[in-house]
Amino acid sequence: MASKLPPPPIVNPKRKNFLGQPAPQGYVAGVGRGATGFTTRSDIGPARDANDVPDDRHPAPAKRKKDDEEDLEEDLNDANYDEFAGYGGSLFNKDPYDKDDEEADAVYEAIDERMDEKRREYREKRRKEEIEKYRQERPKIQQQFSDLKRELCAVSEDEWKNIPEVGDARNRKQRLHGRREKFTPLPDSVLTRNLGGESNTSIDPKSGLASAFPGMLTPTGDLDLRKIGQARNTLMDIKLNQVSDSVSGQTVVDPKGYLTDLQSMIPTYGGDINDIKKARLLLKSVRETNPNHPPAWIASARLEEVTGKLQAARNLILRGCETCPHSEDLWLEAARLVPVDTAKNVIAQAVNHLVNSVKLWIKASELEQDMKAKKRVFRKALEHIPNSVRLWKAAVELEEPEDAKILLSRAVECCPTSVELWLALARLETYENARKVLNKARENIPTDRQIWITAAKLEEAHGNTTMVEKIIDRSINSLAANGVEINREHWLKEAVDAEKSGAVLTCQAIIKFVIGHGVEDEDRKHSWLEDADNFTSQGAFECSRAVYSHALEIFPAKKSIWLRAAHFERQHGTRDSLESLLQRAVAHCPQAEVLWLMGAKSKWLAGDVPAARSILSLAFQANPNSEEIWLAAVKLESENWEYERARKLLAKARNSAPTPRVLMKSAKLEWHLGDLEEALKQLQTAIEQFPDYPKFYMMQGQIHGLQQRMTLARESYSLGTKKCPTSVPLWLLLARLDESQGNMTRARSVLEKARQKNPQNPQLWLEAIRLEWKTGLKDIASAMMAKALQDCPTSGLLWAETIFLVDRPQRKTKSVDALKKCEHDPHVLLAVSKLFWTERKTQKCREWFNRAVKIDPDFGDAWGYFYKFELLHGTAEEQNDVKKRCVQAEPRHGEVWTTISKSPQNWRAKTEDILLLVAEALPVPV
Repeated sequence: MASKLPPPPIVNPKRKNFLGQPAPQGYVAGVGRGATGFTTRSDIGPARDANDVPDDRHPAPAKRKKDDEEDLEEDLNDANYDEFAGYGGSLFNKDPYDKDDEEADAVYEAIDERMDEKRREYREKRRKEEIEKYRQERPKIQQQFSDLKRELCAVSEDEWKNIPEVGDARNRKQRLHGRREKFTPLPDSVLTRNLGGESNTSIDPKSGLASAFPGMLTPTGDLDLRKIGQARNTLMDIKLNQVSDSVSGQTVVDPKGYLTDLQSMIPTYGGDINDIKKARLLLKSVRETNPNHPPAWIASARLEEVTGKLQAARNLILRGCETCPHSEDLWLEAARLVPVDTAKNVIAQAVNHLVNSVKLWIKASELEQDMKAKKRVFRKALEHIPNSVRLWKAAVELEEPEDAKILLSRAVECCPTSVELWLALARLETYENARKVLNKARENIPTDRQIWITAAKLEEAHGNTTMVEKIIDRSINSLAANGVEINREHWLKEAVDAEKSGAVLTCQAIIKFVIGHGVEDEDRKHSWLEDADNFTSQGAFECSRAVYSHALEIFPAKKSIWLRAAHFERQHGTRDSLESLLQRAVAHCPQAEVLWLMGAKSKWLAGDVPAARSILSLAFQANPNSEEIWLAAVKLESENWEYERARKLLAKARNSAPTPRVLMKSAKLEWHLGDLEEALKQLQTAIEQFPDYPKFYMMQGQIHGLQQRMTLARESYSLGTKKCPTSVPLWLLLARLDESQGNMTRARSVLEKARQKNPQNPQLWLEAIRLEWKTGLKDIASAMMAKALQDCPTSGLLWAETIFLVDRPQRKTKSVDALKKCEHDPHVLLAVSKLFWTERKTQKCREWFNRAVKIDPDFGDAWGYFYKFELLHGTAEEQNDVKKRCVQAEPRHGEVWTTISKSPQNWRAKTEDILLLVAEALPVPV
């Protein structure tokens, strides 16, 4: 057997390994044996134009930077090795990048993208907030002047005309630069050609003159400019001959008429003419394809109407009516487009084709001018369409009451399911007949609540009050039996409408039977009080009163409901209604002291002092040794000049209920009556009983100050600060006493100690800042203000003071910063109001004053500034309005307000008197 030859080797051993591979960079064949390199045309290719696209098929190999080479080298040093992560660099940089690597990278990229999506929404939201915050802090110049731009709407025409023109600030050379003519020198060849007698008035298109716009080349052939000029002159001559008089040669053109004709030639449509042509072609195609399609005819007519071709529109729409005679819209459009006289004929033809069209009959009545003709049209229409409610209503509106009654009696027979027709007939009938009509209406329409409510209003209007609640109760039961859902919101809205129409009993009955429908037992109180507030905001006071009455029947022992009802009656009711409510309240809640006090105050304000005393005596029986009732009785006697009775009552109170407040009122009464020694004696006794009550030390120090015994006053304040270190007013009184004695250093130390005892207290910071400002150390005051704002960043008291500590140009910026930090603080709002006052912006100032007193009605300084502003810049009506609102609010707080209201000489002053004194004491802001 022949021996098999071995298979040829896969790799030829004689083949060199560098064959078929690209030469290394910079390789030159034969350089080792002394050859030199050279370049031929075949190496660099043919010559190229500068505008040719470069051939980058064989780019030169990029040189690797030294840093890249260093990065690609593996760093297998021990310093680059980590036990957990391995080597810091990549170990596989030199390996080939195959398909598995690409797939792995794709998976990792997908994971990274998925992880990025989880936080993307939060990140974008945070970035958006940062952008908004940045824009608020650094607004554009346009936004800073937006308020001034809005004020331009108030500039009158005369003021606008009187605004001076803006001058040209450029120098003379720049101003005259555009006016100077530029002359281009004429070539000598042109001059020589003209001297030789050569003249050429045509332009050769081959000379290179072509249009600058692509696709619009100059037409071929010579353009004779001389012939163009002659043609223009000839055309002008023809036009002038047409408008000239054939006899005298004078022009007979009417300038006004000529301009009017020109105006009439202006198209009313402002769009592109090509769009109109396209629309015409499209609509024509639609009409020809489907001539029985009415919208196509209507759209075509309206297109011609818009473009000013009214006659074409009329012709189109009439052709459409002939083609589609059973289209109601087409006939109505035709009646709109054609003149009134023609419209009657058009509608007559339309009614012949569409005798049951309600719109056509109503249009026919609108075209008639005579009232009898209108009635005739409606009666004829009702012969053909007797079940149209719209036609019956339109016909009834034209008739007199007696004729309308006859028409309605026929209308309810033809349309027995129309509630409006039944109710209209019931309004026109007498009481007995109206009851019969409403009974028939209920039989025909048992599912409508309007009929039942109208019946209740009818009974109330004729004095049959006992039937009102029965009718409403039956209505709810009947509607529920007929499967009608009792919608609470709709019924409460009906109650409001009933009150506005004067049917108070009907309103109360609706609320009584509907208010608890669909409300859980545990939510009844909250829901009912919310309903009462909603009714009050709508001005439906009887509805609110009915809600409170029903709530008090269900919850007679709830003190909060009685208080809400009493406040409602005080604001929106009469004194009698308030007193009757309070009598019922104290009967159900005898332990509620505030209800007894409200009743006594109401009697006292009415001038019935004995009745107030009797109420307080009953309150004593129900609440023995009650501090509030004791003090109310003392105030009643002192306000009515019964000082001895007040002293006796206070003596009894000190024996039976010796509370700190009772002792303070006792000493205060003696102080106000001028017996300072007795007041000091009682205060000393009170301090022994209650050494931690700060007001005793304040009053003792103030009385010593009135007696010019400053050492004793300082001892009282110092003792008070030791016993009551958290009482800020005591520290302030002590510091002010030292300041009044000229001892500024001691005052500073007192305030520093107070701030240590009471950190983050804006009142103490403000007092220290004012102390430095008064002494002339404004730099120290500014530095202290910066520290204070760091310590109390949201204190409106400090921000309000900051606005007026800085110079005028910086006040607006400070006010913006203050509003950002504490937007709803009354001190900041008051400071902004004063800022507008200094800028003489009265309207804005008034708005911000209103905002300040609305946010905190108890802030007396805001009321004082507001009233002073109205005294200087407002009318008498506005002044009285501010005074009335202040008396209703009864403010108790405010730096200047408390200083004046608690002054001994003003202890019996009313709120109105204190407002006048505060307004007089407050300075005008500058």
